[in-house]
Amino acid sequence: MVEDFIKKRFSADNRWLSGNCLWFSLILKKRFPGGRIYYLPVSGHFVYKYRGKYYDWTGEVYPTEKKVLLSYIKRTDTN
Repeated sequence: MVEDFIKKRFSADNRWLSGNCLWFSLILKKRFPGGRIYYLPVSGHFVYKYRGKYYDWTGEVYPTEKKVLLSYIKRTDTN
């Protein structure tokens, strides 16, 4: 479902992996509500978790590093 949406709507790479990954996660959240956006601090990348799976522009991904909820960053980052 999510991967089909990505393939149909986002065939061109508009820097979704190098600068626009947060925007892409927000698009996925809008289209597939109920998931959560996570930040991967080591790689500096945002992914969207929906129904137990993580996604970015490439489709399903398998992050191995520590993940930080975007909502946590919003609550705790004072800058």
